[in-house]
Amino acid sequence: MIKLENVNFKYKNGKDILKNINLEIKEGEFISIIGKNGSRKIYTS
Repeated sequence: MIKLENVNFKYKNGKDILKNINLEIKEGEFISIIGKNGSRKIYTS
């Protein structure tokens, strides 16, 4: 299992990207995070 709790990220210029993100991925689950081209996405399987 992968579990994220209250994850935050902001750029040095102060722009918030992630704010209080909670995510739980259980064994056998598939997820994808999508967005615009060049927006640095991640994929988990």
